[in-house]
Amino acid sequence: MITALTALLVLISLGLIVTVPVALATPGEWENSKSDFTKGFQAWVALVLVIAAADGVASSL
Repeated sequence: MITALTALLVLISLGLIVTVPVALATPGEWENSKSDFTKGFQAWVALVLVIAAADGVASSL
C-alpha cells in the first residue's frame, strides 16, 4: 500500500513540476487555474501526511 501511495506521490509531483512553470509562463493562465493548482498542492501535502502515517503504523507492527 505504501508503494502505491508513493507512486501516486511521484506522479502528482511530476505533474506539478511540469504544469506549474508552464502556467506561470503563460500570460493569464495562472489566474485562470490557480484554484486547480491549489487543490493539487493540497493533495500533495495530504498524501505526504498519509504516507508518513501509514509508514509509522507499518513500522510499529
